[in-house]
Amino acid sequence: MFNIFLKNKYNYGSALVEVMVACSIFSILSFSLISATNKGINLSNVALRQVQASFLLEEGAESVKIIRDNNWSNISGFSNNTNYYTSFNTSNNTVSLSTTPNTIDNFFTRTIVFSTVSRDSNDDIATSGTVDSGTKKVTVTVSWPSGGVTLSKSLSFYVANIFN
Repeated sequence: MFNIFLKNKYNYGSALVEVMVACSIFSILSFSLISATNKGINLSNVALRQVQASFLLEEGAESVKIIRDNNWSNISGFSNNTNYYTSFNTSNNTVSLSTTPNTIDNFFTRTIVFSTVSRDSNDDIATSGTVDSGTKKVTVTVSWPSGGVTLSKSLSFYVANIFN
């Protein structure tokens, strides 16, 4: 009978070890779950910013087309290789471009740059040749900060004086 009491006395230590192992496993699983959730949220934020940047690119392209549709001289008057920024006048629903930098939602920066277009003897767009005054190359770039670096997306297209 004495041996039975003695065994129970030494079993209390093994229960403590089991509790410590269970707590360790629970802690590791909790940390892993929190880390995976945090990574998922960060990836969702990156994807959200990329989608927003894509929409801002499209909006920038549409802004240039609206300005072109209003009057080609608005487009031909812009200096080549100069950063322009969009601004919207909500009172009369117009869009304009200026060289004054601005941010969108205090986060994104959208620049619009115009370039000359040259045509070869076949009237195809070429790197050199005769300058086509009725066509401009437009590059819209949206940039934003992300984790200590600046990410950007760009869209290049041509606009032409289609109403002349």
